Amino acid sequence: MILTVTPNTTLDHVYVVDRLARAARLPATEQVECIGGKGGLLSAFAVDFGARSVALGFAAGENGRRLAQLLRRRGVRPDFTPAPGETRRVITIVEEAKVGETLLLPVSIRCSRPSELDLLRRAERWLPKSSWLALCGSLAPGCSPALYARLTRLAGRRRVPVLVDSRGPALSRALAARPAVVKLNRVELEQTVGERLRTRSALLRALRSLVARGVELAVCTLGSGGALAVTAEAAWRLVPPPIKVRSATGAGDAFAAGLLAFREKGLVWPQALRWAVAAGAAKARETRTDGLDPEAAGKIFRRVRVTAVSVQD
Repeated sequence: MILTVTPNTTLDHVYVVDRLARAARLPATEQVECIGGKGGLLSAFAVDFGARSVALGFAAGENGRRLAQLLRRRGVRPDFTPAPGETRRVITIVEEAKVGETLLLPVSIRCSRPSELDLLRRAERWLPKSSWLALCGSLAPGCSPALYARLTRLAGRRRVPVLVDSRGPALSRALAARPAVVKLNRVELEQTVGERLRTRSALLRALRSLVARGVELAVCTLGSGGALAVTAEAAWRLVPPPIKVRSATGAGDAFAAGLLAFREKGLVWPQALRWAVAAGAAKARETRTDGLDPEAAGKIFRRVRVTAVSVQD
């Protein structure tokens, strides 16, 4: 079972318009309410690929209840910690005329010390049944920056590998607790290592520096450019086939879900990474934040190119 944690849970409302315009009425061609938040999406996509998943995190109000309903319908078991405030409802506007989304992010819930302790207790309860723990997204206001590090150490005591998909102090603290996998995009990787990474060789060296700190697999996602991945023994470049992108929101979470779901099935890293890239590309073809067609991902998988590279490339 894949256990996910989303401190800043989100309910998404997606509007599809032809194009954005200032001071204009914008008729929507499509609108849908769907699962949001990095961990919730990872859980939903993992279930799409045949895994079981439990979603933890802080949730509040009607939006939190609605998010839990949508997760249950998708086959995910939510076990949220109540928190003050209201789970975010993010408005995502997808433009059909060009590749691009506009996200409106409202004020989120607020974490308290009791709610954080409750989340840790729930994680302890589920970890013995888990094959992976995924720590996803930003921390809610009021959270300790050490939350992900504490969860990583809890998982380590149960010998459960951890994936971290975050940035800033939450990631920095978690790295000291030695998660198995770190997934970042280019901007997040630059922020983590504190320098601009203009070339592939610079990206690979930055990923290798994370492996040197105890990470088993460090991955940098590059949008339509695929991904770079590094372990202590090898490095790979993964390139998807050309696709028509409708909305990239959630593609990184589909990537992480594909990686963990197929690693859980026993695939070696290069093959699990191929599925990860295929899952991200399949999601990018959908306007829904939580939209993913596993059959489409399977077809894309066969066309993903994997090349072993040197860290000096």
